[in-house]
Amino acid sequence: MSCSQGETPNEQNQAPSIAEIEQEAGPGPVAAQPPKRVEPVVLTEEDKKIAAMAPEGMVFIKGGCFIMGNNNAQVDEKFEREVCLEDFFMDQYEVTQERWERVMGFNPSKFIGPTHPVEQVNYYDIQKFLKKSNGACRLPTEAEWEYAARAGAETRYYWGNVMDGEYAWFMDNAEGTTHPVGQKKPNAFGLYDMMGNVWEWTEDWWQNVYPSEKLKDPTGPNTGEYKVIRGGSIVSSAGALRLTNRTWLNPKNRVYSKISTYGGLVNEKFNFIGFRCVVSADTWLKSQPVRKVTTEGEGGLSPNPPEATAQP
Repeated sequence: MSCSQGETPNEQNQAPSIAEIEQEAGPGPVAAQPPKRVEPVVLTEEDKKIAAMAPEGMVFIKGGCFIMGNNNAQVDEKFEREVCLEDFFMDQYEVTQERWERVMGFNPSKFIGPTHPVEQVNYYDIQKFLKKSNGACRLPTEAEWEYAARAGAETRYYWGNVMDGEYAWFMDNAEGTTHPVGQKKPNAFGLYDMMGNVWEWTEDWWQNVYPSEKLKDPTGPNTGEYKVIRGGSIVSSAGALRLTNRTWLNPKNRVYSKISTYGGLVNEKFNFIGFRCVVSADTWLKSQPVRKVTTEGEGGLSPNPPEATAQP
């Protein structure tokens, strides 16, 4: 459950009910736009060189500015505001059970499979994994997560305004189980399963609404009681997979109840939670010994060999 047994947040910090989270966003400027065909993001030649130096298993996310949030959905998705981010790298797939077990030595997941996403991990479990990554992995901020999921999309989903099961595992096609990562179509950044399969932890502490001013690389409140999770899962409705949907979870919790109210009893239907790693591009590139490539009339950065960039 999302709150500890017996505790009830005050009205100021109250998150929406699960029923509210599962509702589809109402009509508005975003929902009214025509479907967006997913086309890969086009990189400049210089950015291609940076992308070639990505840590193993990650893709380059070119930074920029976007409108984060949704004024036409649940209250906690307000307020729309411009957010600008620096370049970063993000895992192409959710962290798998094989990868988790290789680093941590055990597998906590309910749905066992080496290429399935690891789940039933809480925020503090993940911190132990991050510590073992030696700087090659951190959780994304909420802003980084939404920017990466959107990949330039201004529609309800990153593929358009109508649900398409070719892009996500959710309640209508998952058959009650998680699935190997990467089986659905990716977004324009080449990221898989950003919607559905398992919810994903972010680094941000929960805030009931976003600040309305323009922000650069926001990290959310300095302290809090709950962490933000994003993306929906195998038991989420189509409406809950909208790009701007968000909810909270106590960082000690390893599952999140779908039906019970916040602070209520956990029932049999759980949303399972995993994560994916990011690393700031500037941080990663500064940590790597690079050599200058000289070709006729051209120079540039060269990636290190795979063994030099391997990570947990």
